[in-house]
Amino acid sequence: MSFLALACTLIAVDGDTLRCGQERIRLIGIDAPELPGHCHEGRSCASGDPIASQAALTAASRGTVEIDRQGRDQYERTLARVKVNGVDLSCAQIAGGHAIYRADWDLLGEIGSECGIAKPAKGTKTLPRRTSFRATRPAPTSSTSGWSYRNCSEARRAGAAPLRRGQPGYGAHMDGDGDGIACEPFRR
Repeated sequence: MSFLALACTLIAVDGDTLRCGQERIRLIGIDAPELPGHCHEGRSCASGDPIASQAALTAASRGTVEIDRQGRDQYERTLARVKVNGVDLSCAQIAGGHAIYRADWDLLGEIGSECGIAKPAKGTKTLPRRTSFRATRPAPTSSTSGWSYRNCSEARRAGAAPLRRGQPGYGAHMDGDGDGIACEPFRR
């Protein structure tokens, strides 16, 4: 896992979604209460105070931002782990009681592990799984050359970015959206 430090001001859209410039970022592994009018009939929504959840995420979002992009969801939001001043925001929201842990939205088990939360025992009922880009698309394979740059900064310094799957230096760890192109410029 490689976090990318960014110079942006995070804005909490709600208790589990942020905005960094034009990019919408959905925190992985958690579900926060929906703002009024957003929990439509037939949806299973987390209980709690949505305003307090949003305020807690706003307060935790001030400082040096690191984002580990892991894919996109059905709403074209970036699915990511986000750390501010070294603190994982998903863990902070869970610890503060402002979000619930969703093992079925923590595909790699990173949030459960880092936040000290065990996955539910077998047979425990969980809420329906949200469809996500990462869950429906296979992960890209690594370069056929057997090596890759450590990160996109290194690839850019070498003048090799963007890299396509199969090119020397390509690594799946640099292809956050899984489209086969690593270290591509950010969409605006």
